[in-house]
This record gives sequence, structure tokens and C-alpha cells, in this order.
Amino acid sequence: MPSFADSFWTDDLFTGVNTLFRKLYEGCEQNVLFIQLFASRMQYEVSYGRQLCKIRQNIDGYDEKAPELSINCALGGMVRTMEREGSEHLSIAADIEVTVLKPFSKWCEEHKQRIEYSEKTLKTNITNYQKSKKFVEKFERSYFNKCRNLEDFKRTNFNEEELKMALEAMKLQKVYEATIEKEQEFKKFGSLGGIDFDYRTIREIIRQLLTKLEKSDYKVPLINYKIFNTNNGSEIVKFLMENLSLKDVDQAEAFGQDLLDFGFLKYCNGVGTTFVNSKKFQYSWKSYAYKFARIPEPNAGEVHDGDKDATVTGLADYFQDLTSRISQPSQAVYSNTENAPKLSEVERTFSKLTNEVEVADQKYRKECLKMDSLRCSIEELMVDHFVFMEKCESDRLQALKKVVMDFCLIMSNEISLLKDSLQGFSESEAQMGPHEDLLKMVENSRTGFFQPVVTPYNNYYNPGGYQNFGIDLETRCRLDKKAVPLIMSTILSYMDQIYPEMPNDVARTTAWTVPVKLHSTHQLRKLLNAKPFENEIEVMEILKESNAEPSTIASVLKIYLLELPAPLISNEIYDVLKALYAQYPPSPAKTEEQEQIDVQRVNGIANTLQTLSKCQIATLDAISTHFSRLIKILRMSSSDSGPALAEEFVQSISQEFANCIVQVKLPDGNEIGYKIFSDLLEFKKPLFRDIRRQNSKSKQ
Repeated sequence: MPSFADSFWTDDLFTGVNTLFRKLYEGCEQNVLFIQLFASRMQYEVSYGRQLCKIRQNIDGYDEKAPELSINCALGGMVRTMEREGSEHLSIAADIEVTVLKPFSKWCEEHKQRIEYSEKTLKTNITNYQKSKKFVEKFERSYFNKCRNLEDFKRTNFNEEELKMALEAMKLQKVYEATIEKEQEFKKFGSLGGIDFDYRTIREIIRQLLTKLEKSDYKVPLINYKIFNTNNGSEIVKFLMENLSLKDVDQAEAFGQDLLDFGFLKYCNGVGTTFVNSKKFQYSWKSYAYKFARIPEPNAGEVHDGDKDATVTGLADYFQDLTSRISQPSQAVYSNTENAPKLSEVERTFSKLTNEVEVADQKYRKECLKMDSLRCSIEELMVDHFVFMEKCESDRLQALKKVVMDFCLIMSNEISLLKDSLQGFSESEAQMGPHEDLLKMVENSRTGFFQPVVTPYNNYYNPGGYQNFGIDLETRCRLDKKAVPLIMSTILSYMDQIYPEMPNDVARTTAWTVPVKLHSTHQLRKLLNAKPFENEIEVMEILKESNAEPSTIASVLKIYLLELPAPLISNEIYDVLKALYAQYPPSPAKTEEQEQIDVQRVNGIANTLQTLSKCQIATLDAISTHFSRLIKILRMSSSDSGPALAEEFVQSISQEFANCIVQVKLPDGNEIGYKIFSDLLEFKKPLFRDIRRQNSKSKQ
């Protein structure tokens, strides 16, 4: 049966999620209808029972004190019987309320809250993902614009020889700047607490103060404003005394005063430039301190869309740097400026544009990797919530079945006049099928199979050269210099190597079909997607070092095929094959007529598939070869269960890889993909022999 986790996916994610939750809320409305039904029946039972209990009062002239008359005895007996019947109806009403109505109403409310929570969680995360996607697109446009500017500048201002000379000059300039920066570390920075420090030593002290000394947030009184990364004067003095060889508290306070004067600290709760050793005086560490120590500033990215504060931030940084330069002792930045490489104005502009491209590329790639990680997290979250919602919906249908059964049990305690109603209730209960309802709901409302849409990192100069997943198959094969992607052929080879280590044939086959947590698959995918590989050995080392289960490695291969921008078998060929299978359908019957149909179908498949590219055909050949070999081994097994296991594996692996080789379309489902993959396994030799023969003829 198709599951929620494989049925409500769309490119924008929102459509599938909205469809699912619309159906789930319809289920909540269905719960309300049952509650109204039970409540109405309870009210009718109460009303009818009360009327029966008061029936004695409605008989005018009834005298209970004349029992000698047989007619009066009969009347009294009938009255008492009806009163007992009234009590029975009131008891039934109470049982409906206590056993059915209250618990089911409470459960329905909790069920709706679970749906609302899941909907809010998914939509919030999907919205954030869409924003992140637009953010990455913005970085991509910026990066490509800077690349185009750089290329235009090179074409306009340099020929090949001049460009080579400019690059050499820039290289010498970078070496010179690195040497000067290294020399700067040993120059005198200034005096803090009466002790002279060079740049390297004071940078290490500031780094210790920023990383080892615990920080706190300070809320400015009267206004809703919070200052991050603060310490009071007492904490700073105590840390200096414990970690530096200072004589006394006075020297530590002088050190703190110098930190304030040099622009590392800023007074929080007031205006002043005096450092005070007190818990009441709060100081914040400036951004300059983190830049000086060369460590990232915590909470620096609290507001991403704060364009309105850009001017204020810029002025603050300007005055901060100005204060720092005024406070610091004057030092010569370069010790040997006369030996500095001379760059022309054009070369300086070229260097500036090159640096801008590098910075933009780093930002774009960083955000692209972050978004890819976010996409994986979103998919994992959606799968978890889909699985949870499927369980909730299944529980709801089971709860409805149970509550109707409870209602039937209550009504079964009624006297014989309720038997007809009970029969109707029992028939209604017998007609309920939670499994069938769940299956019908998925089949009628599903929006798409799980087919992840990857947003790859498109490098301007080397598209597809920085990752393995989500890259066009032909591009990947060209970069790998292989007919089959390196990562695919290596995974298949690795599985061949570990088959002998598995306990039995069942373990070897179920490794390809057993469900695997998407999170585990994404973890291994991340390791394999970190960089392109030069050879099979690099991929094999990662697979071995990951210690992943064989099923996880097999799942990564399926994820790789699902994340291809275009399926192995294109949509145009899919439509042709669909018509072919309609004309020449496969059948388990072993007759001469069916054999002729199979031959015609295989010839048609070969004629159709030979229009695919070389790498697509080679990839299909590699996959089918691997599984055909495994199926052949199973059929040749000495155990009695070998042939049956082989036939079962053909069906299960065809079902598993059906949506990996074609883009599944609704309402066809993966039936066509299943038939194609099954034929690739059963008729591999004649099929690919015909494809190779036809390709050879076309080349001639």
C-alpha cells in the first residue's frame, strides 16, 4: 500500500502538504458528525426514558391499592415494566455519555490539536526553506554578475600575455602582504596594565577573554533593548587575576581601563570612559574585539533583514575603528615598503574584481550548502510528520471503528425492541474497513511520489564540479570520464564485495528493499557529496569508513537516481513505452503466443531505448547487470527456497526501482516503471544486445 511519506510530494512542497491536511481536516469533520450522532441518540434516550419513568403520572384514576382485580394487576405489571424500560433507557444514555461520547470527544480534540501542530510545524519550516531558496538565488545572481564583470574587464584590458603578467603580479602582492602581516604580529601593540605587549600576545589574551570568560546579555532599563556579549567589571578583573601574572587588583583594574581605552570594551549602563571593578558596572565586548581576535562574533547575525539599520551599523563601526586607531600606539604597518610590488591602476582594479568574485563565490557556495542541508532536514521532517500523520489517521479510523463497536455493545444491553436497531448498527460496523478507507484516501488524494528537487551549486567556471548529487547524468559522466557515474559503479562494486560477508540470500536481497530512515541516507549522502572523486578508491574508502549498513548504501544509490534532474528514461520515451506495454502486455503465462508477444515487446523496448544517450544506456545496463547476476545466483542456489526467493526478489526490486528510472506520473503510479525494470532484468541479454547492434549500425 502506498504510504503518506511517498504520496504527498510536489515541487513547491506546499501543494502536497495542503492536500494532505485538507483531507485530514475532513476526517476531523467526520469525527464531529459521529459525535453529533451519538449525542443526539443520547438525548433521545434521556427524553424517552424520562417519559417512560413518568408514565404512572399520565394515567388518570390509576389506583395501585386495588390489587385484587386481575385487570389492575395486569395494568400495574405493565406500568412497572414500562418504568423499568424507562430506567433502562436512562442507563443506556448514561453509558453512551460515559463510555462513548466523553472519551471520544476528548480524543477527537487531541487528534485535531496534533494535526494543527503538525501543519503549523511543516508550513513554518517550508516557508523558511522557500525564503532560504530565494536568499540563495540572490547570492547566485550576485556571484554570476561579479563573474561577468570580471570576464568583461579581462577581455577589455588584457591580452593573454598581459593577463599572465597581471596574475603573476597579484600573486607576488599576496605573498608580500602575507609576509608583512606575519612581521606585524611581532611588533609592539601597546602597554596594558603597565606591561608592553606585541600584537600576537595581546591577540591571544583578547581571544581568551572572549572565549573562556562566560558572557551574558544585558537588558537596558526602561526600553526593550538587549545588548549581547557583556561582562561586569568584577568578572573581568577576576579573570585577569586568575589567568595573567598581575601583581595586584590595581594592576588588573588598570589593565581593564586600557581595554576600554583601546576600544575593546564599551560601557553599557551609562556614559563614561572609566573602568570600575564592580558587579554594578556592565561592559560589552565590541565587534572590533572579535575582529582583532579573529574569531566570529556570537549573535552577530541576529537580524538578517535589517537593511534599515545598515547606516547606523556602518557609522558605529566607523567611529569604533576610528577610536581604536586613535587609542592604539602609532606603528609602521610595513617594515620594508620600498620592496613592495608595484601594481598599475588596471592591475589593482583587476585584483579588486578578482577578490570580489572569490568573496561572492564563498558566500554563494556556503549558502548553497546550508540550503541543501536545510532541504534534507525539511525532507526528513516531512517524512517524520507524514509517517506520524498516517499513524494518526489510521488511529482515527480505528477509533471510529472501536467507538461504533462500543456503541453497539451499549445498545446490545437494551431489551428485545432494540434488536432491529442493533442489527443495523452491527451491519454498519461490519461494513467499516479502516485499511480500505486509508488506501482509498491516499489513492484519490495523492499529489506525487517522493522525488526530491535539488537546487545544485552552479559554479560559473565549472558547473557540476563541486558535488555529485543532483547533477545532470551526462555532465557527471563527462567530469568522471566514465560511461557510468563513478559513485554508482563504485556502490555496485562495493555491494558485490560485501555480499559474501552477509549471512544468507535473504539478507542480500532485503538490503535493496528494506525501508531505511531518510536521515541515515542523508548522512551518508552528505559524505559522498562533499567533493567530486578522482577514482573509485576514494568512494570506496568513504563507504568503508562510514560503517553504514548495506541497506543504507543501497538507499543512497536510489536517492542518487531520484535526485537526477532528468530521469534515466525520459518522459517522451516513457509515453512510447506506455503505449508499447498497452499493445504487448506481459503475462506470467508460458504459452507460444505470449512468447511472441514478449519478443515483440522486447524488440520495441530495444528500439525505443537506443535513442537514449550513451551514459543513460550504460547506467541502465550497469544496474540491470548487477541485479541479473544476483538473481542468477539465487536461482542456482542449492537450497529449495532459492528459485522462489529469486522470483520474489524480481518483483520487489522492480517495485523498488520503478520510480528511480522514470518520473512517475499520476494516476499511472509506478506500474509502467515496474514493468520496464522487470523486463530489464528478465530480458537483459537480448534487450541490450539489440541496443548495441542498432547503435553499431547507426554509427556505420
